[in-house]
Amino acid sequence: MNLGAIDPSLAAYQANLGQSLGLTKEQATSAKQTFSDYLDKSMASLNQSMAVVNDGTKDLVSRKAEDLGQIMVNMTEAQLNLQTAVQVRNKVITAYNDLKEMQF
Repeated sequence: MNLGAIDPSLAAYQANLGQSLGLTKEQATSAKQTFSDYLDKSMASLNQSMAVVNDGTKDLVSRKAEDLGQIMVNMTEAQLNLQTAVQVRNKVITAYNDLKEMQF
């Protein structure tokens, strides 16, 4: 089912969301991507942003870097990425518990 045909803004949203996760436009709109694929890419992106913050902080403390503003921006991005990952985890756990409590 092509959801882009139902609502053109949904396709644009899906492409923008995929690009924010580091996917190409084709990957973002591809029906072959699984939740596991998105989760793997998101965790890799989160890990990379945390590593950038860690390196920036070390450089700032050792006086190799002087751009405090960029380091603070990187910290804020990493914090938002982490908060988003925690919220996704919470939603997945809630959905799992809902499924577990269903009676068949």
